[in-house]
Amino acid sequence: MGGSFRLNLSWSASRGKEFARCPRENWFGRYASWGWWKERPRGKKFEVLMHKQLTSLLAFTGLCVHEAIERWFELRRGGETLSGDELYEEARERFREGWRASTGGLWRDDPRKCAHLIEHHYDEELSEERTGKARARLEAASRFFTDSPLLKTARDAHPDTWLALESLDSFPFSGVDVYAVPDFVHREGDEVHIWDWKTGRPREADRFQLSVYALFAMHKWGTQPEAIRLHAAYLGEGSVESREVSSDELEEMSENIAASLAPMQDGHYDPDEEEVDLSKFPPSGAPMECPGCRFRGICPEAVL
Repeated sequence: MGGSFRLNLSWSASRGKEFARCPRENWFGRYASWGWWKERPRGKKFEVLMHKQLTSLLAFTGLCVHEAIERWFELRRGGETLSGDELYEEARERFREGWRASTGGLWRDDPRKCAHLIEHHYDEELSEERTGKARARLEAASRFFTDSPLLKTARDAHPDTWLALESLDSFPFSGVDVYAVPDFVHREGDEVHIWDWKTGRPREADRFQLSVYALFAMHKWGTQPEAIRLHAAYLGEGSVESREVSSDELEEMSENIAASLAPMQDGHYDPDEEEVDLSKFPPSGAPMECPGCRFRGICPEAVL
């Protein structure tokens, strides 16, 4: 990596949630590892990077499902497909590979390229019951994706109608790039359908994320709100929540993003040129969020 680029402030639904949960966690995640590639020998910045890449068993299970479904669509583009059994095997092999990387310490060379589970890092017990539930969720999610009539619209969408597939993109908002990574977007007639694959249970945050994707669709493709259809597909639970959006909802969403951005803009700094003012990143997630935080092993403010 070169040294000519700068750390610019950006926003996404996950980053906004992270800052709201604990600004100090956000500082560790977005600023404290900046410049790790220039650190010789490896030191504190690399250590922060390693903690930044930690993921939970639940989140890793979801990632394996996402990657397997992305592979399903890639094959579909070429005229092939995967059965429920084959999709499950694809997801399970990714899970096995990541598990081996996590337990074998393969992440030590470059934490960005290998799975590293929080549970392994902090020597938490991973019972056969928990790992068994993860594998069962992989299978249930895979079979629901390939077999459920609730997902037929997505599966049958012709590749010529696809607008996005797990692709990172952004749109400008008050001088800041707002990032979005919709799982799958396709056009059907005058409508744009936005799909979000979930392996966990429904949460209010899911609606918020999909509303951000609706704003993205307006900026990216000029889609009018009344033509947008949002689908939260809870693959592990076997359900789909579909809804329309309104101009009023998206206006409110814009206000929510602006409110989320304000304290982040206030604290933003250039770590290449400026010293951090940690009072702008208070550890206000403590003690409630500390036990599950990936930075708890290096955060002096962590309450465990």
